[in-house]
Amino acid sequence: MRPRIFIGSSKEGLYIAEQIKAYFSKDFDCYLWSDDIFKYNDNYLETLMKEASLFDFGFMVCTNDDWTKSRGVEQGAPRDNVIFEYGLFLGRLGRERAYIIHDKNIKLPSDLHGITLASFEVNDGVITSHDKPFEVLLERLHNEIVGKIEIGLLGMLPSTVLAIGYFENFVKPVCEYLTIHETIDVNGEHCHCSKFKVVIPRDLDADIKKRALIYHRKQSYKELQIPTDSRSYPLYVSIEKEGSEVVLSDMPTTLNGIDKAIDMYLRKGHIGKTQEQQLLEDRELRNFTMVLSKLVANDAFCKEIICIETEKL
Repeated sequence: MRPRIFIGSSKEGLYIAEQIKAYFSKDFDCYLWSDDIFKYNDNYLETLMKEASLFDFGFMVCTNDDWTKSRGVEQGAPRDNVIFEYGLFLGRLGRERAYIIHDKNIKLPSDLHGITLASFEVNDGVITSHDKPFEVLLERLHNEIVGKIEIGLLGMLPSTVLAIGYFENFVKPVCEYLTIHETIDVNGEHCHCSKFKVVIPRDLDADIKKRALIYHRKQSYKELQIPTDSRSYPLYVSIEKEGSEVVLSDMPTTLNGIDKAIDMYLRKGHIGKTQEQQLLEDRELRNFTMVLSKLVANDAFCKEIICIETEKL
């Protein structure tokens, strides 16, 4: 699943939004406000609030559509609904993921003064940014959000908290034990652990605890307890052909919490899975994997032994 971008604009500014979509679509799943986002018989505001939670980034294109008079001065201004939608995405995604891309000749809310915003100007139908082609601005914006994804910018998502808890309370202490003790007892034999696999489920369609048991049995893994100083940790173990090398494996059962959180958020009152639910699950699984990967990469013990992979069919 690729990161998703929502691009809002007025009807008059749609042609600029379409250029932004065309530029970003090679690396992201981009949606305009006009791309059947709103469904029949749904409340506009409620739909917009739900949709904001389904995207990773929001771009609001503010064009010179209206006139406003402020303290005796008349000036061009964007449509009120575009500013409102920016505020909604700002609240849902945070300042690092909600962007305004605006005509530099319009009046914006004073709360935005002092913030560096992406700006452009239109002359005779040609869009430029600081006397450079519009694509220069889009390239800079593209590189910026790619950088935020690569460094694992934490969002206010359930999966962020679950990944941190899983790492601190399970992965980290187990890796410390394995590194310090070098061997573990498996059926009375001292074996060296060559790899600790964390298996991320493909989806959240079933109870993860039961699913982990079925998955590891199919892979011929056996249950094992790792007795660290604080407590014992249940894992699955696979013995290599030589008999002295073992591979440990775990499927994070804490991911069950994501499914519960999504059901509560969507106020699910039906059997089956909607497109919105699937999108939220995909994003949470992707975010959980990303956060966990960053935490592992920054720990000297963990990065030597941990391997994160997706559940095999």
